[in-house]
Amino acid sequence: MGIAASTMARAAAALRFDGLWWRKFAYLGCVYGPEWWKQGSPPVIAAIIFALIGRNRRGAIENMRRILGDDDGRRARRAALRMFAEFAHCMTESMEYYGPRPKPIRFDMAARDPIVDALRLGRGVVLVTGHIGNWDISAKNLREYDQPINLVMAREPNATSQEYVRHMRERAGVRVIYSDSSVFSALNMIRALRQNEIVAIQLDRMLNLGGARSVPFFGAPTAFPSGPFVLARLAGAPLIPVFIPRLGTRHYAVRFGSRLMLSREARDAHALDRAMRAVVGEFEAIIREFPSQWFQFAPFWRAASAEDTGVSSRRPQTSLTAEETEADSGPRTIERR
Repeated sequence: MGIAASTMARAAAALRFDGLWWRKFAYLGCVYGPEWWKQGSPPVIAAIIFALIGRNRRGAIENMRRILGDDDGRRARRAALRMFAEFAHCMTESMEYYGPRPKPIRFDMAARDPIVDALRLGRGVVLVTGHIGNWDISAKNLREYDQPINLVMAREPNATSQEYVRHMRERAGVRVIYSDSSVFSALNMIRALRQNEIVAIQLDRMLNLGGARSVPFFGAPTAFPSGPFVLARLAGAPLIPVFIPRLGTRHYAVRFGSRLMLSREARDAHALDRAMRAVVGEFEAIIREFPSQWFQFAPFWRAASAEDTGVSSRRPQTSLTAEETEADSGPRTIERR
């Protein structure tokens, strides 16, 4: 009876909007569908999900109200609906790009690539990003650096799609490390950095990598994971924020933040706070520019408050003593297949 119940529960989960069945159905449309379907169906499907999935709709609206400073909620509701549509477009283009019939993707790049400069040091590089724009599109292109790519992430909310998504990424040459998969996962990340590999970590998810610290984010103290910063310090690796907002159909910008070098001797809380404030400030700036591309469907500040037990709220100094190098912001556009 227990086995039958478990099988039924898994089958029901696979039929949920974020389950395996819908993932496979979406893949067929994204890869083999006509162009009118790829462009026209995402906003329609997004509007249906927005109407039907009340928990995600309410979470997105709550986040947009804080970002936009919207008191009555009408503007936040419209922005949240746009966010669902942008997510659907990004997912469509990711599946197409990872499939057997990818179309060219255009990237607006900075004139100087700080990842190239960081890899020359031979210590690897820690890339911190968030659920803004389309990280999956960029992750595949990291192969062009001729170094292994390790994507550290939380598990999928729906377990039925877990292996499907992982295999899709690994077929494209992106190694997935689940942060809760083993007590040795952090050691594996340090080993990867010491082999001059790329380790990419999402900043807006609690990933069981060390603790969390409270830093200002849209006017409120908010818990962010300190693990990426501690990892970079322990490995002596540069840390670079990178965000991939969508500018149009198969068109993205690659926005690099300031490169940080956290000294191994800088173990005090103030040094860590200053580095985190700098990076979270850049994350906030990109969200303000592209608010409907921060794909956060749960109430972020409410969830962050739940993490606040034991989180440091010490006010850091405003100057950053870690070595900081600004990336050249002059743009260049490239097209990749």
